[in-house]
Amino acid sequence: MAKKKRLGEVMINAGMLNETQLSAALQSQKTWGGKLGSTLVRMGFAREEDILKTLSSQLLLPAVDFNKVKISPRSVRALPLRIAEKYNVMPVAVREDGIKKKQLILGMSDPTNLDNISEIEFQTGFRVKPAVATDSSISRAIDYYYRKSDFAGSGDTSRPSTVGLAELGDEETMELIVDHRVGEKVKLESLNAATLLKVLVKALIRKGVISKSDLTSELNRQQR
Repeated sequence: MAKKKRLGEVMINAGMLNETQLSAALQSQKTWGGKLGSTLVRMGFAREEDILKTLSSQLLLPAVDFNKVKISPRSVRALPLRIAEKYNVMPVAVREDGIKKKQLILGMSDPTNLDNISEIEFQTGFRVKPAVATDSSISRAIDYYYRKSDFAGSGDTSRPSTVGLAELGDEETMELIVDHRVGEKVKLESLNAATLLKVLVKALIRKGVISKSDLTSELNRQQR
């Protein structure tokens, strides 16, 4: 199995960083602590948005915009606050894969950190599937969902204007930004048939035109 690339290597390969900048950032991180991504931003070598786009594109991972998704109480309960704060990660969704452990979609600013992923899997019992999000957006989402929402037990149901979370329905119809060219609009003609069909089915389910049970019944009928 090929060795997983670390954040610095990914940034260099993408042309977003050079060796001198990475060495300086690693030295600063060693001296002052903190995450490499935050160090790169603090030193002016990269913007959070640049890191997000680069990781999503280079690692082919979905990016999460917490202004456009609504996280369910079930997903929040799947990850204790102490873990979310320790690693600055935010649960996005819980999914059943029917074979192995339940899958936890996790918004992370550095999905290349396999040690953190392994530790979170060990502590939660979930199989982690990383998605990419900026450090600042994760911090705001943690503050909102764990401290200011009614199901977090705070009793404060007001939504802070700085977060501006959008209402998008339940967890099953929640959409991630799955296009790896983050920030670009996707043209339908650029999608292959399989991707276009998947998007169409999701849209029909979301609008209530068809249901998952309808699809399952039709698939079973076709296999007879």
